[in-house]
Parts: sequence; C-alpha cells; structure tokens
Amino acid sequence: MDKIKEVIVFANGDSSKLSTWSNVPFFFTETLLTKGIKVDRVNLGSGSIFKKIYNRILVPLLKIINKETTYEYVRSGMYHHETRRKIKKAINQYPDADAHIFLTFRFSSAGLTNKPIIQFCDWTYDHYFKYRLNRTPDFLEQRSIRREDSQIVGTDLIFPLFPSVSDYMKSRYINKEIYYLGNVINSLYEASESDIDNKLHSYNLLFVGSIKYLDGAKTLIEAFTKLKPHYPAIVLNIIGISNTELQDLPNDVFCHGYLDKGITAEMELYYKLFKESRIFINTTPKWGAFSACIEAMYFHTPVIVTPYDEFVKTFGKEINFGSYCEQNDPTLIAEHIRKIFEDENYKTLCYNAHESVHEFTWSVYIDKIIRKIEEKKRIGKAPL
Repeated sequence: MDKIKEVIVFANGDSSKLSTWSNVPFFFTETLLTKGIKVDRVNLGSGSIFKKIYNRILVPLLKIINKETTYEYVRSGMYHHETRRKIKKAINQYPDADAHIFLTFRFSSAGLTNKPIIQFCDWTYDHYFKYRLNRTPDFLEQRSIRREDSQIVGTDLIFPLFPSVSDYMKSRYINKEIYYLGNVINSLYEASESDIDNKLHSYNLLFVGSIKYLDGAKTLIEAFTKLKPHYPAIVLNIIGISNTELQDLPNDVFCHGYLDKGITAEMELYYKLFKESRIFINTTPKWGAFSACIEAMYFHTPVIVTPYDEFVKTFGKEINFGSYCEQNDPTLIAEHIRKIFEDENYKTLCYNAHESVHEFTWSVYIDKIIRKIEEKKRIGKAPL
C-alpha cells in the first residue's frame, strides 16, 4: 500500500541526458526506472528571454559593484517565481505521483502539496560561501540564500551527497530529517580486474576537472616536467580543460576538454583514459573533483589528492589506495607520483582503490532513498 509507484523528479536540466549535472540526474532517474517506478521528468532550467537580458545587462552591472558576485538570473527572485509556477503546473499534470523529488536545494514543492517532498544535492548556497569561497555573501546573494532556506525548511526528507554538508545542514536546519547515505559512482561501464594489467605497463597520469581546477592542473604539469627526464614514457591526460585554457603545453601533455558521455566517441575516450591511467591526480586545494576521483578508484586507479574535508570524512585520515599530498606543490606531487611508480605493491593499491568504492552503486543508493520515502509516506504529513 505504501510502495512508491510514481514520482516527479525535478532537475536543473534535462534528466534524460548524461551531460546534465555530472550525469547525476540521468543515473538517479534511470535507476528509479529500473526499480519499476514511473518517473515524471520536469526540467527546471530556464530558457526565457528574461534570463538572457538579465545575464547580459544586469549581471555585468552587478559585477562592477562586486566583481566576485555569483549572483545571476538563476539566483534571482524572478527565476524563483518562474520556477515555482512550473512546479505547480507539474503537480497538476502528474496528480498520481507518490512523491516529489528535487535534485537541487534551491527549490521544492513546499506549500503546494501534501505529498512527501525530497531534496537531493551536493551542497547549499550558504555552505558554498562558508566553506568554498570563505567570504560573506553580498546583499543579493543573501536574499537568494533566504529563498533557498525557505525551500529546505519546507522539505520532508533531505539527502546531502557529502558527510560534512550533512553535518552542516543538521546544525543550520534544526529538527529536519537530513540523511547522509553515502556517495555514488556515475559510470556506464563495469570495472574489470583485467584493467590492472594495462595500468602495470602504463605511465599515464590522469587529471579531471573544469576551469575551476586550473591551479591544480598547472601544478601537475610542473610536476610532470620534473619527472619526464626520469620517465620518458610518462604521459599526462587532462579532461575538462581545453588547450586554449592551458597554453604552451610540454610534449606528451594532452588536453581533451569536456568529454560528453552522451556522445559515443567522447564517452569511449573518457573510459579509455580512465582504464589506462596509472594514477589519478587532482591536488587543487579544498576540492579535488570528488566524483571523478571515486570513478577513477572504481576502475582500480590509485589516487593522489589533497586531504580535503569531504574526502577525509569519507575515506579516513590514512588511505591505502594512493596518498594525500598536503600541498599543491610540484615537487611534492612529483615525489608522490614517483613513489607510486616504484611501488612493488602497486596492484594492491589498485585493488584497494576499487574495494573502497565498490558499494557506491546507484542501485544501493536509490534503494536507501526509496525506503526513507516509503517510511515517510506511511507516517504521512500534516494537511496544508
């Protein structure tokens, strides 16, 4: 009677496409479908003329006042009202849905429904300022945070993707049902132990990260240059950053830009690089491309990362599948790489990497969410 049969899933983009938000909405919704649950997909992205005008005219003016502002149309009150209307329309369109799932903390159906409301996301806007930017939000950013707070407070079940974010949200939103259920690997391919044999004969290094991780990429290139005379076969592949963003590259450093898993050729290249790489490296301070890192680990790849909070909380202060590099320093990074190259127990590092994440499957994660929703559905909620 309380089994979930149908849900509305709201995402900031098309959840049927792999390219949306690091593949997360795709895997989330597709896994629900494999469980026999009907998914009504709703795209909360805006293509309105107001967005274009707002971002082309108003945002540049705001940046004159505060060049660091992150405020844009999708953080505005106008977008908030536009999206709430879209949510209300979807609720009327899919009246048989058992629950409303939002793959964002920015919105919910609070005040519009008696159905269970669920939010799943990485971190809140306020958390972003406190722990990533280390600055006080400006006036407009603060207004956006208050709007987001109102949506979170009206939500029944909240699932942050990271343990520290869960702790932070529990302290900020008292008496809310907030659960950290582990993490997930966004992989279309199955890992195989046979990939380890390819890695044993490889000197390929892999870096994954967008332009936000440029400092980490540049430092790794310096480390690569130091190692090249000692390991002539060494190669560095960089995913997520283009040649225009990293110029004057040394020989055997290749920038592949963004690789879209929704495009077959790019997807095949993406997984080829993961399977053939000897080490995954991203030592950007505070954040080392967590999702890509655990995907590399899934494919038996040892890692070198900085000991940032979420990684340490997930895997501990000591790791047996690579090493923590305390600083984003080329000499230190080169030394960590050399140690793994020369490690006689390299295969053990590979096995340990995979074992550390092999339970991070979407199937397991969605089962946990479904159980929580069904418990909430049995308990019910107060009428509007």
